[in-house]
Amino acid sequence: MILRLNDHGEPVKRLQRNLNKIGSILLVDGDFGPGTRDAVVAARASVAMVNRATVGTAADAAVADEALQEALAAAPDPFPPRLTAPGGTFIARLEVGSPRQYRSMYCHPEWPGEQSGITIGIGYDLKFVMRAAFEADWAGAVPAITVDRLARAFGAKGSVELCRTVADLNFPLDVAMKVFRERTLPEFLNKTRSIYPQVDTLSPARATALVSLVYNRGASLEGDRRREMRAIRELLASGDREAVAAEIDAMERLWDPQSGLVKRRHDEARLWRAGFAALQLE
Repeated sequence: MILRLNDHGEPVKRLQRNLNKIGSILLVDGDFGPGTRDAVVAARASVAMVNRATVGTAADAAVADEALQEALAAAPDPFPPRLTAPGGTFIARLEVGSPRQYRSMYCHPEWPGEQSGITIGIGYDLKFVMRAAFEADWAGAVPAITVDRLARAFGAKGSVELCRTVADLNFPLDVAMKVFRERTLPEFLNKTRSIYPQVDTLSPARATALVSLVYNRGASLEGDRRREMRAIRELLASGDREAVAAEIDAMERLWDPQSGLVKRRHDEARLWRAGFAALQLE
C-alpha cells in the first residue's frame, strides 16, 4: 500500500512509528501531513538508515512506497532499551518541538539564558563538556574547523556575545539525533539510575518520564527545590509507584504557571500515568 500526503489511518501510524526509529520525532497521529512528508523525504535520502538501491527509485520522493515502508519496518530500534523510540521521541520533542521547529529554531547554536551554556542539537549543553568529550560524542559528524570555532564555549557559561560568534554554524537534525540517541540518552539514563536505581524495573514509558525529568533538571537531590525529586526516590524505594506522578505534577510550584517547564512536568506525569499512547507516541 502506497502512502502519500493527506492519507490517514492505521497504516500511516505504522509508518510514523517506523520513521521514529530513525529519529524523525513525529507524533503518531495517523495524519500524513507535511511533517510526515518531510520525514519520508529525509528517510529516503538517508543511506545510513535505509538501502538507497531499494528505496531510492520512487518517482515522488515524498511518497512512502512499499519498498520504503518495508525497509523502515525492518530497521532495528536503536534507542536505549529502557526508553525505545517512543521514549526518545518524547524527550526530543520536549527539547526542540517538531522536526520543522528544529530546522527553523534549533539547528544553529543558541543560548537559553541564565546559567546555561551554548546549546546545540537536542539540548546538548557545551557548558558541561570539554573538547575531548565533544569530539568523542560528535566523532566524524562535524569538521575540525567547527570544533575549533566552538572552543571558547566548552566548559563555559553562555552569553549573547559568545553565542553570536558561532550562531551561523549548522547541526542537521539527523546528525543531532544520532548524538542524542547514541551518546546523550545513555548518559542521562545512567544519571537517572544513579538516583533512581529502580528505573531498570519500570516500563519504557515510566523510565522515559524519569529520564526526561533528570535530562531537564539534573540528578541533584539537594535543597528545597528538589523536594519532590527526593520524594520520588522514597516512593520508588518503597514500591509505591502510583504516587510518583503526583510528585512530578507538584513541581509546578517552582515556575510561573505559563512556563513551558510546568507543561513539561505535566506531560511527564501524564506519561507516567497513561503511557505513550496518551501522548500520541505509539
